[in-house]
Amino acid sequence: MKEVKQNKLKEEKILNFLKNDEDISWELSIFEEIGSTNDYLLENSRKNKISICLTESQTKGRGRNSKEWQSPKYENIYMSISFSTNQDLKFFSSFSLVTALSVHKALTKHKFDTKIKWPNDIYINSKKVGGILIETISKNKNNIIVVGIGLNVFMKSNSKIDREWTSLILENESMSIDRNKIISDIANELLVDKKTFEEKGFAIFSNKFNELNILKNKKVSLSNFDCEEGTALDINLDGTLNVKVAERIKKISSGEVSLHLAN
Repeated sequence: MKEVKQNKLKEEKILNFLKNDEDISWELSIFEEIGSTNDYLLENSRKNKISICLTESQTKGRGRNSKEWQSPKYENIYMSISFSTNQDLKFFSSFSLVTALSVHKALTKHKFDTKIKWPNDIYINSKKVGGILIETISKNKNNIIVVGIGLNVFMKSNSKIDREWTSLILENESMSIDRNKIISDIANELLVDKKTFEEKGFAIFSNKFNELNILKNKKVSLSNFDCEEGTALDINLDGTLNVKVAERIKKISSGEVSLHLAN
């Protein structure tokens, strides 16, 4: 495999891989280092533009619940995609699940067998390889959705991560991996799924998500409910998760609780 630094992000290469038609206007920004790709697009997104922000390193990367996202230089993918919408921002409450499916489809093209941990963590062989953070903003009467995606690619060690994790290269050390192509594939898949989501909602995605959700039928701990334990069931048509606690079914939204596999 080539040295990591030889696999740097290249604007021309990424733009060449992105789908282009008269309805799409891409805007691509690449940085050597930035605080957060999400923060950049929350500040700089424009109406009727599909904006992508990429960086080789983040100093203020974050995941769900404001957890720090480890962002070593040149080793992984740190990307955010933003777009404007005429839909109410609440409509996008389940879009992080859709994004997880988009990432899954993109990585399938690269021969990686990924699963999803509800609501939006990407797993390979029971280890986390990526995560998603959706943020929204209304400015100048425009509703903007910012989709942040972190994906471990070349990272082989990191003592600061407090859970089992993996990277694409650890899963297949003989594979030639091009971050530029993976980024473009994720963006292309996300754009297709965005259009379907805006037209038909989350329900059309629910069956596939249930197939891939590693929590389904597993014992889980609900950390925001005094660490109650229950069994994760199917997700609902709105993206919420059914969890059986004792003899009751709790309908859990991704913003309400963190779920962990029970010991």
